[in-house]
Amino acid sequence: MMRARLLPVCMVFFYLDSSLKVHSFTVQRRAARQALDYVAKIENLGNCSLGTGESLDLIYDHTVWNSYALAAVRLANFISKIITTNNNSLASLSDEVLFALVRNNVHLKSFIFGSGIPFEPHPSLRYPLFCPYAYRNENKTKVLTKDLAVEYNYTDPSTEYYQVLRYKDFSNISIVTDKVYFRSGDALLPAVDIAQPVADIDDGHWTKPYFDCGGGNIWMVTYSSPIFGLEQDQKTVIFRGVATIDIELTSIDINQCDLSKIPKERATFDVFRGTHLCQPSTECEFTPGAGFRRGAYICKCAKGYFFPNSNAEEKFYKGYDIEADVDSALNNITSLYKYSCTRCAPGCDVCTDMSPCLFTRNVVIKVLILILTFIVIVFIIIASGIIFRLKESKAIKSGSPIFLLLMSFGGILMCLQLFVMFPDANEVLCMLLPWPYHLGFVLMYGALLLKTWRISIIFRKGQFKKVHLPDRTLLRHMAMIMAVAFGYLVAWTAANNDFSQMKKTSSGLKFVMCTENWWSYSAYGMEIVMLLFGVYLCFTVRKAPATFNESKHITWSIYNAILLSTFILIVNYFTAETVGPDLIYSMTFLNCQVVVTMTLVLIFVPKFYAVYMKIEIKRRDSLPTVTGKMKSRSSSSQHRSIAVQTTLNGEDSEGKNVRTRELKISHSLDLSTNGTLSPLFKNGNKN
Repeated sequence: MMRARLLPVCMVFFYLDSSLKVHSFTVQRRAARQALDYVAKIENLGNCSLGTGESLDLIYDHTVWNSYALAAVRLANFISKIITTNNNSLASLSDEVLFALVRNNVHLKSFIFGSGIPFEPHPSLRYPLFCPYAYRNENKTKVLTKDLAVEYNYTDPSTEYYQVLRYKDFSNISIVTDKVYFRSGDALLPAVDIAQPVADIDDGHWTKPYFDCGGGNIWMVTYSSPIFGLEQDQKTVIFRGVATIDIELTSIDINQCDLSKIPKERATFDVFRGTHLCQPSTECEFTPGAGFRRGAYICKCAKGYFFPNSNAEEKFYKGYDIEADVDSALNNITSLYKYSCTRCAPGCDVCTDMSPCLFTRNVVIKVLILILTFIVIVFIIIASGIIFRLKESKAIKSGSPIFLLLMSFGGILMCLQLFVMFPDANEVLCMLLPWPYHLGFVLMYGALLLKTWRISIIFRKGQFKKVHLPDRTLLRHMAMIMAVAFGYLVAWTAANNDFSQMKKTSSGLKFVMCTENWWSYSAYGMEIVMLLFGVYLCFTVRKAPATFNESKHITWSIYNAILLSTFILIVNYFTAETVGPDLIYSMTFLNCQVVVTMTLVLIFVPKFYAVYMKIEIKRRDSLPTVTGKMKSRSSSSQHRSIAVQTTLNGEDSEGKNVRTRELKISHSLDLSTNGTLSPLFKNGNKN
């Protein structure tokens, strides 16, 4: 309680409720900041004259002090019993007894700083106003007791702890009737019914916190419980005063840090949470033990930021310094910027300086590889144009121009992988990355293997029956293979959630890398099986005679793709991840050259060379096999010739002389676009 010359300066605190609206929350936080500013004023000025009459209407949670408030409730009910028992008179209670009662409340080791009994004026009082009051001295070594009514009029309308209960409606107060057996000598007298009002803790009132300037010079909050008498009807209560306890707030810490940064425990002064002045680059950390004052926190650098002064012993900002600086700057918020931390280099979660954490890719290497890839694509397009233009040439026609063009398109798709990898990896790019490479691989090598498969079928079965495998049939097979590859990629994309992951080089630099999982390993495995099947096909046609031998070059290209590409993938898996994305990009480019450039060179260059040199049908005596060995004709030996007649309408030249056709077929193996086979067997000794 306060002296007469000082009106209570009210401050209020509220408990944050998650259901509050944003606007209401902002208003309450602003009010809490104003309350903190007033706390600082009282602390710094040393007098309370400026605080007289000021009030801030907020709400605080007082339920944590209910156990202390019960002391006032019991004291009020005790005096109410004395009054009702003695016909509404206090004559039976001396000053000594009343002073002892209030001292008894203060002697408890608790937050209770003082206790008083302000009585309502009544004829039974020995003084017009009477308020026994006990409180601790400044160093809390003694309990002082006095009649507070001598110093100020507690019935003044501004006295909150008294006036609120004085005019409160207590018509519903609980009135109990006890049976009391008084004693007379060695016997008990007959029971007497005594009616008395009984107040509960909810019948009392908590004041708004105030600074008891000039008295204890501390922050406190007062709880008052009503004292009653009874009218003659024993049903109507009479207000006879209050019993109070003063809770000391000086030793209670003000926590200004965000509610989400501390344990989820309910506290009285959660109103101040979120009122700190830490900048967004810092985090508020509560420092207990400072008492009822603002600034009891430090601002530490948040994750991803570092303290700008590397030579400072304390790598944080003190809340007291920040609060004081804002006051001196007349609440200029711009002065808070100097209490910020510096953002770490990109990719750094924790740092002490601006040292890089992310791998910086070499632009020269990236651009050079991209230019070379573009040149490769241009050459593939030029080669495709030449094939289309010379599609009627025997050297080109024997290799099925439509499938040569499909190989070219597949090679271009595989090269597009380098364009997807040119920017820094992210979820979208890593999701797209498998599509051009695997679709291009299946298209390119599928076309190559289907061509070889047709030769194998013709060579192995053509001597027994007529084989008809036109390009249209092979294209249907090609479409089914592509549909399977497309479906696999769709399932791969749909099943994965994380397409990228963070990796670190051996030097600790981080970079984003596309995730390799069993989907990718399975795709590589199926492609290797596909290439091994191509090796088998080449083996089956190794002895097939042909004017323009492809099988040897196909075998070389498949061996290169299996051995070199596997080696590159292994190096990429075990080494490139620790070296960085530049090596990954370079190894991917090398792999593209192995499976695309070398294959197309081995298949296309011999055909272009034959066209350029105008190589015609060789004599049968020097006809090479698929393996490249020369066979000499012997008059005594039997020869078998297998040919694929090239005609525009897909029909055999049935009208020609068989002897002439056999001689023509024996000189060459001409594979046409319609795949018609006319097998003829010739005995060298017959006419």
